[in-house]
Amino acid sequence: MDPQSKDLPEIDFKKYKNVEDREICPTKEVDKEHFIEPDLAWFLHLFQFLFKPNQKNFVEIFNCVHCNSCDTSNSRYYLKRKLHNSGFKSNYTEIMIESFKQFDTPFNQSEYRLKIPEIIPKKSENLLFMGCLSSIKVPKFTLNAINYMLSKKHHFTILEKEVCCGIPLFDSGESEILNELMKKNVDIFNSGNYKKVICVCPACYDVFNTQYDGIKAEVVFISDYLEPLKNKRNETLNIQHLCQLENRGRKDVRVHVDRVLKDSGFKIMENEKHWCCGGGMGMMHIVDTIEQITRIRVNDFHGDILTTYCPSCYHVLKLFSRRERIKPKLIDTFKLLTE
Repeated sequence: MDPQSKDLPEIDFKKYKNVEDREICPTKEVDKEHFIEPDLAWFLHLFQFLFKPNQKNFVEIFNCVHCNSCDTSNSRYYLKRKLHNSGFKSNYTEIMIESFKQFDTPFNQSEYRLKIPEIIPKKSENLLFMGCLSSIKVPKFTLNAINYMLSKKHHFTILEKEVCCGIPLFDSGESEILNELMKKNVDIFNSGNYKKVICVCPACYDVFNTQYDGIKAEVVFISDYLEPLKNKRNETLNIQHLCQLENRGRKDVRVHVDRVLKDSGFKIMENEKHWCCGGGMGMMHIVDTIEQITRIRVNDFHGDILTTYCPSCYHVLKLFSRRERIKPKLIDTFKLLTE
């Protein structure tokens, strides 16, 4: 089945309304005809017997990038599980499940697309967990994050093979394989006796902290390690901050990253208010809707540089900033802050 609605409205991406005039929900902004309101999503999650899986609900509930600006992502995850268990499964989910069965990732491979620097030790009290999107889809971004950590003399190791955190399965409503993956990761982390698991991906960070039980290590996000440049720069800078942190209790991360970049000399473009880039689901299920959201978002940015410290954001911004031919050059935050 395909949950993507087929009648998206025509949009002038170059002359779209200002961020403050948009819906806080990006999917409602571009496709309000196929949308379940936050209050209703919460209500149906609370009163489960009232939810009737059908084709209309299938399209409306999957029409969500899970930015959580409405605080109902968990309710929508639950409703997706109800749909999934009733036979309403996305075509993408069916293909993805086969990949998970073979590779423990949503992609039909598990090999990293980056070469791990030989300097990284085989053992450490700290584990740098890249995430499957980071290590397979955006290897350049991830290698820049690794090199940044090395430049700051942080001691960490990297697994020879990672198991996906499971966020694509949350986004799809599938739970059986999800439970298997969660157990695998808990066993891997605990058997390694790690004191810290440092996540490159904010989705991994959030899922490990909120959905997993039994991880003994402290799970932290890599932005905690960002420091200002010693050699200051003076370009104008746009920042795509992270919905998976911003809207899930970590607003302090934005404050920290803004301060680090300002202290590095960059002139932050204050007119670029936060709005989801559309990349929270990694181009799954509702590809046309995500494209609409991302093409709107990339045209918000002006000045010299566009940066982000999220692999999902980087993935979609890279694709569509080129297509829209925006002026700012996309450079990930780790490369920007590496001396």
